[in-house]
Amino acid sequence: MRIVLRLLTGLLLVVAVLAAAAFGYRAWRQHETAQDLAIVGPNGIDEASYIAIGHIQQWITIRGEDRANPVILILHGGPGSALSQLAPLFRGWEKDFTVVQWDQRGAGRTFGRNGAYEQPMTVDRLTRDGIEVAQYLLVHLHKKKIILLGHSWGTELGLAMVTREPGLFYAYVGTGQVVAKEEKEEYLYAHLMRRLRDAHDAEGIARLEALGPPPYKSEAEQDIEREVARRFDPPAERDLLLNLAPLVLAEPGYGFRDIRDYFEGRRFAGEALYREVLSFDARRLAPSVDVPIFIFNGELDSVTPTVLARRYFDFVAAPQKTFVTLKAGGHSALLTMPDVFLTELKRRVRPLAVQT
Repeated sequence: MRIVLRLLTGLLLVVAVLAAAAFGYRAWRQHETAQDLAIVGPNGIDEASYIAIGHIQQWITIRGEDRANPVILILHGGPGSALSQLAPLFRGWEKDFTVVQWDQRGAGRTFGRNGAYEQPMTVDRLTRDGIEVAQYLLVHLHKKKIILLGHSWGTELGLAMVTREPGLFYAYVGTGQVVAKEEKEEYLYAHLMRRLRDAHDAEGIARLEALGPPPYKSEAEQDIEREVARRFDPPAERDLLLNLAPLVLAEPGYGFRDIRDYFEGRRFAGEALYREVLSFDARRLAPSVDVPIFIFNGELDSVTPTVLARRYFDFVAAPQKTFVTLKAGGHSALLTMPDVFLTELKRRVRPLAVQT
């Protein structure tokens, strides 16, 4: 018995030492990240706070080295996949843009503050939220207009915003551009099944056949198809969460409760909006857009195929249009190749906001 107790005591001590070392390392990394993220110039801006949007408190971060730069509001995907905890990923952007991250209703810290009481969770309510955020930024940052950048679900929200209030925006930039949800899912299922058969992937074929073709009844069912499809993604896409985890853990002021809120928010928002999002069709919502439109899509996007995004680009009427295929990029090229993305923004979009 004494031997067992000694072994257990020793094991607990080892666990305690390892835990203390892990927490100590994390604290050191957070300190290092805080130093790397420090904005010290006299005209810089670094703000992070809850503001009243849509009758609830919503989390917004604003960062940039020069307040005179154009403002770019990033609409995260999901629904529910907040990006505000990934500030180091966009650090290079802050020399040329004032970068705004917004945890939408049902996402990240906004979900953590309000929980399921964020009702109503509708596309119209989030569109009005987004317009309120844009209006707040114009007043707060003394700007005439801002640039709007949407990723995945954020492209649905972004098109709704620029269609309703085009006067707020210099340009719309879509990446992982959604066109028509049901049409996309049918395309993806057929394309994935062909790839699985070509690869003689019996396990993947069995899982997809058991799931059946779309439309899916829930976000959870759709995630099964996404999990099977991920095996054909570029490595950077396939390992995205694993690669981003060190950034999240080292984010200053971002705790384990925030991580919990992130994943709970993703589940909540995805299921809450799933049925309504199924009916989305960019061609009906936005056959024409009264602002310049840019679509930067990853060449290997397996969630919002570039071939479909290109068809919408060819269809939509706009005062100016540009389509860029990001070579070797996937659905989340915004996150896996932020420097390449920044180069395109600086070359093609930023001039529209500095010439006025």
